[in-house]
Amino acid sequence: MQQDDIQRNRERSGLDRLKRIAKATVMKLELYHGDILDLQADVLICSANVSLNLSGGVGGALLARFGAGLQEELHGHLPKQAPRFAKPGDVVVTRPGNTPYKAVLHAVAVDAFYDSNSQLITETVRKALRLASREGARCVALTALATGYGHLSIGQFAEGLRPLLKESFAPVQTVIVAVQADSVFSELVKSLPEGTVLESIHDSERVPRTNEHG
Repeated sequence: MQQDDIQRNRERSGLDRLKRIAKATVMKLELYHGDILDLQADVLICSANVSLNLSGGVGGALLARFGAGLQEELHGHLPKQAPRFAKPGDVVVTRPGNTPYKAVLHAVAVDAFYDSNSQLITETVRKALRLASREGARCVALTALATGYGHLSIGQFAEGLRPLLKESFAPVQTVIVAVQADSVFSELVKSLPEGTVLESIHDSERVPRTNEHG
């Protein structure tokens, strides 16, 4: 009888430990009104088209700020044989040494016609967060994928992101979704009431970055 009690206590202790780990690794969602490139983050997840061209939005801003080397690295990931396009749902990892990030993840959340849907957002962001986890990221900056040139509404983006808030991508602790337009940010806050609004860019510094490019 005593042996049974010991075994039950061990099982209970193990279950409690798993619950503590799961609770500790649940991500926090934060919402930022401003330039995503001004945020401190270990990994940046930005939108990409099937051609992997940094042609506008955050991609264009990355090109302007960090130079053509990033575009060259990105195009190096295209298939060598025709058709030379990425597929919807692909996430391409680049590690440009002149950026503050451990990695920039280029998420193809649209098709060739810039159409998308909530399920594609879920699948693509899940893949990107798993890659961010492998990079050892604790804080991830995320654009509202497929809502710029893409034809997705902020509400549909939020619908795709929501299921992932219940999943663990340890060591990722915080995901910050950033948009710039006033009306878009208002819609983002309305669509993701689970998120905490960052009042200041300095609020993002609560999660220290791991600055190494490892």
